[in-house]
Amino acid sequence: MRTRFMRRARWAAVGAVSTALVLAGCAGGKGGGQGGGGDELRVGIVGLDFSNIDPGQGFARQVDAFMLEYLMKLSATGEVEPNLAESVEQRDDVTYVYTLRDDVSFSNGEKLTADDVAGSINYARNPEFSESFRYGDIADVVAEDDKTVVVTLNAPTASFQYVLAMNGYIFDVSEQESAGDDFGKAGAGLVGTGPYVLDDLNTSNGKATYSANEDYWGGDTEFDSVTLTGFADENSEALAFRTGALDVAFPADPRAFASAADVEVTTVPGTRQGLFVMNTQVAPWNDVHVRRAVAYAINKDDIVNVIGGNAEPDSTIIPPSQLLSIATQDEVDSLLGSIETYDFDLEAAKAEMAQSTVPDGFEAELQTPSYGGYVEASQAIAGQLSELGITLTVRVLSEAEYTNTFSQPHTEVPVQYSFFNNRTPDPGGMPKNALSSSATEIGQNNFADYVNPQVDELIAKGDATTDPAERFAAYSELLAIVADDVPYVPLYAGNINVALGDAVEWPTFNAFSTDVAPYVLEIKKK
Repeated sequence: MRTRFMRRARWAAVGAVSTALVLAGCAGGKGGGQGGGGDELRVGIVGLDFSNIDPGQGFARQVDAFMLEYLMKLSATGEVEPNLAESVEQRDDVTYVYTLRDDVSFSNGEKLTADDVAGSINYARNPEFSESFRYGDIADVVAEDDKTVVVTLNAPTASFQYVLAMNGYIFDVSEQESAGDDFGKAGAGLVGTGPYVLDDLNTSNGKATYSANEDYWGGDTEFDSVTLTGFADENSEALAFRTGALDVAFPADPRAFASAADVEVTTVPGTRQGLFVMNTQVAPWNDVHVRRAVAYAINKDDIVNVIGGNAEPDSTIIPPSQLLSIATQDEVDSLLGSIETYDFDLEAAKAEMAQSTVPDGFEAELQTPSYGGYVEASQAIAGQLSELGITLTVRVLSEAEYTNTFSQPHTEVPVQYSFFNNRTPDPGGMPKNALSSSATEIGQNNFADYVNPQVDELIAKGDATTDPAERFAAYSELLAIVADDVPYVPLYAGNINVALGDAVEWPTFNAFSTDVAPYVLEIKKK
C-alpha cells in the first residue's frame, strides 16, 4: 500500500456521493487538452514503469486497467456489484461461490471459463509477487465447473467482499502459460475481457496504445482508441496537457497542475493517507518517547499546505469515514475524543524527548522518491523535527533506487514519509496492511515493523464478524493501543484528483473511480 509510482484522500462517509471541488488554473478557464482527442482518449500518468505489465507485479495496474477486468466491481458509493461474475453467494462463513456471466469472451474470441478465473487469481497469489499479500485471506480458489468459481478463506473475514472487486485481474490462462517467463514483458500473453486491446507497448518511451475490443461483452466503447503516456514528473505532464496533448491526467498536486496546465482540476474526498513511518525495531525510533515527540512536533496543517492543500489533517490510522460505516457520528466523535491524537504541541514534544534515550537529539537519513510532493513534504518534516534537535538529512532517490527499497527489509529504510492508499471502504484495511505482524515481511506494508500480539488479536476479531458494534469495539481498542505506541504519525487524509480536457467529461468521478476496472468506461465525449 505504500505508493508505488502510480498508486497514491478528507474521507467521505461510505455510502455518500461526494461533491466535487474545482481548482481553476491561472487563466480561470478549462485550458488543458484544447486539441481534443476525438475518437482517441489520451491519458497521462507520472512515474509508471512500462517494462513489465504482468498483472501480478502490481506496477502494471494502470496499463492493464484498459484491457483486464475483475470478477466484481465497486459502485460510486463503494458497494460491491457484479461484473464478470453475475452473482456471488456464501455457502458458509468461509466459502464464496461466484457464478460467471454467460456472455463474456476474451479479446481473442475464447470464452471466459472458471478455469481462467481460478488460474488468474491463483497466479496473483504467488508469494513471489509483492502484491500477493492482498490475497492473504484466501486458502483456496478452484473451478467447480465451467462457470462456477469457489473461493475458500482461511477464516471468516468481513472485509473479503472487497478483495475481488478491487484486485485479481482476469486473463486468458492458456495465453499466459504459452508466454511463460515472458508473460507481461512488452505485453506478451496478456489477453483480457476488457473494452480495449493492447496494440503496442513502447517500454523505452513509456507509451501504451490500445484499440477498441469489437466484441466487448459490455457493448460499444466511447472511444475507438486509447493512448497512455508516461511522464517523468508532474510538471512535464502539465505542460503536455497545456499544449492539448492529453485529455485526462491524475495530478497529485492539483494547485500546481492547475496553474501549469491552465486547466480546472476536479477534486473529491478519496482514499489516500499520508503517514510518517518510524521503524519500531531500529534505534532510536524504537524508543516510544522519541516517536511520541515526533508526533507532537509535526504540524499537520503545514504539511497539508506543502503538498498543495490537497488533503485534510488526520489523526487515526483508520480514517473516521471508514469508522462511520460501522458506528454513528457521535460514537466516532466520542472515540476520537478519548484517544491521543497528537495535535501540534512543541512543548509536549520536548517533554517527551527529554524522557527519551536521546534527549539532546540525533542525526538520521530520510530517504524519499522525487515525485508527487514527497521531497517537499520530507523537507518540511525535517525542518519541523529540527526543533527537537533531530537532524534529518533528506536524500532523494532515483526511480531505480526507490523501487529497490521494496525488495529490502523495512529496517533498511527506518524512517520515511509515505502515501498509503487504503483502497477498500472497509475499516479493516489499514490495520491488516500496516499494523499486522504478518505484514512485516519484505514486500509487505507494515513498514514500521510494528509487532503487538494484542493488536493482532484485535485485527482478527474485527475481521471475523460482520456485526457493526463488535467491529467498532475491536477497532476502538486497537486505535487506543496504536495511539499509545505511535508506530506511525497519521498526517492527513488526501484527495483524488482528475484534470479533464475540453473534449471529455467524467460525470461519475468519485472516491473509488480509479479503482473501478476499467475506469475508461466512465469517461465520455462531450
